[in-house]
Amino acid sequence: MRFANFNLMPWVHTPTDLPETERSAWVTYPNSNFDPERGADLYDRYINELVRAEELGFDVICVNEHHQTAYGLMPSPNLVAMALVHRTSKVKIAILGNAIPLRDHPLRVAEEVAMLDVMSRGRIISGIVRGLGAEYHTFGLNPVHSSERFMEAHDLLKAAWTRPGPFEWDGKHYQFRYVNPWPRPWQQPHPPIWVPTQGSKTTVQWAANNRYPLFQTNSPLETVKRSTGRYYDFAIEAGFGR
Repeated sequence: MRFANFNLMPWVHTPTDLPETERSAWVTYPNSNFDPERGADLYDRYINELVRAEELGFDVICVNEHHQTAYGLMPSPNLVAMALVHRTSKVKIAILGNAIPLRDHPLRVAEEVAMLDVMSRGRIISGIVRGLGAEYHTFGLNPVHSSERFMEAHDLLKAAWTRPGPFEWDGKHYQFRYVNPWPRPWQQPHPPIWVPTQGSKTTVQWAANNRYPLFQTNSPLETVKRSTGRYYDFAIEAGFGR
């Protein structure tokens, strides 16, 4: 068994009556409520807590990505991971995860994660997610295309890490004349890929078919049981676990 320490980095200074006074803490909650001085203190606190987790014996420390929300102050988990790389020495750093379908340039994710993996000498776990519905409002993207953008971005990401470059990518959502990222990852053939989910059957089946570890986000117990059961069944069908 391995133990992970996960920090959402929330803005803890929201008023207690926010549910009555605001539509949501996502997308529309005015950023005039953010105080940079308090924010700096919170970043110091949260990063120190994650560093302390290594000292306490945790196997993995985890960061994630959210946008335009008081729920989490990490629009770029890769930046936070970079801060952790040089303040830790043994613990795995899991990015849970980069929301790859929200990016017009997923090659940037391939480059940044590879860079982190090399600088940490192979301690990066690359989580990938589709992103929450609210984040499609944030970026003005049509959520109808969420799944197919995710699948194609994943295929491009994996190819960028494993196929000798340069090569051309001509997909439905992403086109690149040259795919040739420097640096290449430390871990071969690529950093471990983990898949957090809210329980989408499509995502659960896709993760099982690719033999990726699946992580159910904070959900009712029945949802967790359903996702875990589906993953087990799909994994057996795919020959994973036999």
